Amino acid sequence: MKAKGYSTIAGLDRLTPEDIKKRNQEFYGSKIKACRQRAGLTAEQLAEKLKISKSSVRNWECGLTRPDPEFLFRMFSILDVEPNEFFGIKGVGTLLTAQEQRLIQYFRELDRRGQGDLEAFARTLARRAYLRGLNQSFHNMTSAPDYGRMAAAGTIGADWPVQAKDEPLVLFASPLARRADEAITVSGDSMEPQFHNGDTVLVEYCSEIRNGDIGIFFVPGVGGVIKQKTCDRLHSINPDYDDIFPYEDSARLIGRVLCRVDESMRPNREQLRLYREAVQERAKDPAAFDAFIE
Repeated sequence: MKAKGYSTIAGLDRLTPEDIKKRNQEFYGSKIKACRQRAGLTAEQLAEKLKISKSSVRNWECGLTRPDPEFLFRMFSILDVEPNEFFGIKGVGTLLTAQEQRLIQYFRELDRRGQGDLEAFARTLARRAYLRGLNQSFHNMTSAPDYGRMAAAGTIGADWPVQAKDEPLVLFASPLARRADEAITVSGDSMEPQFHNGDTVLVEYCSEIRNGDIGIFFVPGVGGVIKQKTCDRLHSINPDYDDIFPYEDSARLIGRVLCRVDESMRPNREQLRLYREAVQERAKDPAAFDAFIE
C-alpha cells in the first residue's frame, strides 16, 4: 500500500512508515513548530485559528501526517511566514518582513512614472545610507604613519628608513591612537617583560619626557632604541642588557611611547576595507562627505 500523499512521487512508494514520519517531520513538522513558536502561538491556538483539532497540529509537528495545501497556505498567513522562507527557497520574497511586503505593494499600486520616481528616491536614500555608514567607519578609526622603523630593544639598532610604507597603521580611534605621530616596531628583548620583540608601539613626537617614561631615542652609530628615561641614563628593563648614557652616546629623543598596540585596537578585514573605502570617498569631496556626520 502506498503512503498517502506520496503516491505520485517516483520512488517514494518504497519508503517505510518510519521513513515517511522522518521525512514529514524534517520538511514540515519541525518548520511548522518553529514558525508557530516564533509567532507566539501554542499548538492549540494554531489549531483554533485553522478550525481543526489540536491533535492535527500535533500530528503535523511530530511527522505522523502533513498538512494539505489548503491548511498549509492558511497557516502561512496566520503565522506571517513567506512560503519561500518555509520551503528554504532563495530569491525574491524570502524572509520579507511585513514592512517590506507593504513597500512592494505600494510600488505595485503606482503607475510607471510613479515607480520610476520611487526607484530614484530609493536610490538616493540608499546612497545616503551608504555614505553615513562610511562616515561612521571613517570617524571610528584613525591611522598612524608607519615608516618601517625599528627601535632596538637590545644592543644594536639599525639606520632608519625615511620612506613611508604604502599603508599606514589603521586602528580604532581612541585618545592615545589619535595622539600617535608614528608606529614603530620593537626589535629585541631588552625591554622585557613590558615590550616584546615584534611589538608595535605608538609614538608621540616630543622634545622632552619625564623620568620613568618610555621613549624612542636615536643613538648615532646604533640607530633607534626604545628605553626608559631615568635621571642620568636610558634604562633597559631587562637586567641582562646594559643601560645607555645619553650624554656620552649623543642620544637624541624622538618621542614618547604612548602604548603597545594589541589586537583589540586593530579592525578586522571588513572594518579595514570600509575604512579604506571611506578614505577614498572622502578624498573626492571632504565637505560633502563630512555633511553625513550623524
